[in-house]
Amino acid sequence: MVEFNRQERILKLKIAYYGPAVGGKTTNLKVLYDRARSARRGEFVSVNSQQDRTILCDLLPLKSGGFKGLDLRFQLAAVPGQAMYGPARRVVLRGSDGVVFVANSATDRWHENVQSLRELQGNLLAEQLDPNTIPMVLQYNKRDLPDVLEIEALDRALNGRQAPVFPAVATRGEGVLETFAEIVRVTMEELCRHHPVMELPEGQSAADWTEQAILSMFGTTRLEGLEPEEEIVPLDLPESALVDETASERVMIRVPTPEELARPGATPAEARSPEALAETYAQASTELGFAVTDMREERDRARSRLAEVRVALQLAEQKEEGEIEDRAQRIVSILMRSASAANASLLLTTADPPQILVVPPLVADPLARTRWGAIHLHELRGLAETRLEEAGAMPELRETFAESEPAFEAVALVPLRSVERLLALALLYYRPHMVLPTPDTLDHVGFLARVLAGPLEATAAREAAASAQRMRALSRASAAAMASMLTRLPAGAGRRQTIVLEDLLGPLRAPGVTVTIQSGAPAVVGDASLLRFAVATLIHRCEVVALERSVAPVIGVYAALDDGLVRLHVWAGAGSAVVGAPAAVALTADSDAELSAVYAIMALHDGEFVAPESQGDDAHFILQLAPAQA
Repeated sequence: MVEFNRQERILKLKIAYYGPAVGGKTTNLKVLYDRARSARRGEFVSVNSQQDRTILCDLLPLKSGGFKGLDLRFQLAAVPGQAMYGPARRVVLRGSDGVVFVANSATDRWHENVQSLRELQGNLLAEQLDPNTIPMVLQYNKRDLPDVLEIEALDRALNGRQAPVFPAVATRGEGVLETFAEIVRVTMEELCRHHPVMELPEGQSAADWTEQAILSMFGTTRLEGLEPEEEIVPLDLPESALVDETASERVMIRVPTPEELARPGATPAEARSPEALAETYAQASTELGFAVTDMREERDRARSRLAEVRVALQLAEQKEEGEIEDRAQRIVSILMRSASAANASLLLTTADPPQILVVPPLVADPLARTRWGAIHLHELRGLAETRLEEAGAMPELRETFAESEPAFEAVALVPLRSVERLLALALLYYRPHMVLPTPDTLDHVGFLARVLAGPLEATAAREAAASAQRMRALSRASAAAMASMLTRLPAGAGRRQTIVLEDLLGPLRAPGVTVTIQSGAPAVVGDASLLRFAVATLIHRCEVVALERSVAPVIGVYAALDDGLVRLHVWAGAGSAVVGAPAAVALTADSDAELSAVYAIMALHDGEFVAPESQGDDAHFILQLAPAQA
């Protein structure tokens, strides 16, 4: 029955194709395999005799586009039709969630159809499945033969429960996809009816979901004609199939039949009963077939993730002078593909003010356009790890998504952070019924975000440096005017009050700015606003120097009593977070307008200002003030 892996968010449903020999069961599966999109199909495993007749089973896994955030997969299994493989048919039927009965429309196959249906009902009861309620669809195949039974006659003999019926010519693809779509629909209706958690929201039906799922798997709802048949490649499992480097192919497993084993020279062990042999092979081949598919998916997922890491590293190493928006678009595109999201946007916090970049075809960000969403995005600036938010678990998010176009069901929040701050927040959106990322996928996306944060920070630093240069040019005149005004004031003209160093420097603490005050350092006397302006100007200058050198601005401020004077050190560099500072070196003033204002403020306070001698020196400034008298 239904197989649900909660950790991997995988839901598996098994559909059995049952019917008499040479009725077209294998042909149905092969047509579905040939026409399914490569990303939606797994390995097609056929366990055949040397004469290419199905002796144990045919297996075909198909992936839907998702159901209520789950990775819904269909495991299609066709039973062997020959009489001697009755035990194998029962084994393959085991655990089925739906059944397609493929009847042969030829007049001379009447009794075989009836006998096969009776056997199906008996095997269902033996497997504790109710033949009257299990989802079932009938397909009357081979309608192109010259002598066929009327649909009404077949219905009277086979369709006592009034199940959906489809005439078909499977070799031409006629009726194959319609049959599969119908068994999917009735199986999903049964699933929703017996599992309330799977019930669809009001206004949505299993028929609507099925139509979208068929389109996602096949790109159409009808097969107008078949493309050239792909070559069937015989392989010896398990080794060759597991190391196959090509795209998805049909895997043919050939095993000897009981008659072949009974030829001269066969051992007694090989010549055991056909029933036991068939049942053993059926069980083993069924498990092997799906195991091969699971292992191939794991391999493909690992390869895909490795390719994504390589792309991220290439972007991180690439030197580019473009706009930050261009690089941000490429970063969010990588994250969007890795997380298999439908739409995405990026909250760029390095901009002032922060801005939202949307990836087309999205026109506006669903969260940023609402009041609650804007507040929520502001609260998320402290987010450290990738996480998934679902509308079903958050009423406010559900209301926000209800107002969006298109509709969404969930959002993955991916922070891109530097050591000191949030650079950006990627918002990856999922539409209704899309497969939501597993915790393992979220971890992988979070790793990519850490790799991609580097180039985003470098681009932001370059643009910030350019912006700072423009601001310096604009503010030079006003800074010069302020310095000119201050130099005209007589000494001692400013406010003279005792200022505790914590009160003076404490307000300057911020992310990236460490303020340390030596224990027991005395207060100073002066104008608190002017002195704080002087220190803030030096902090800004250190930030500009760091950005010009393409390093994260980490600023240190250190106040201590040294040789009877209170010295305030302001500097940038890796050591700025360490308590203490290098020895001061007296340097001459330059002609910088901003620093002229700092010189003027210190002159008003009978203090001294020491600045680097040249731009090549480390950014390390010192203000010297007399301590307040006790």
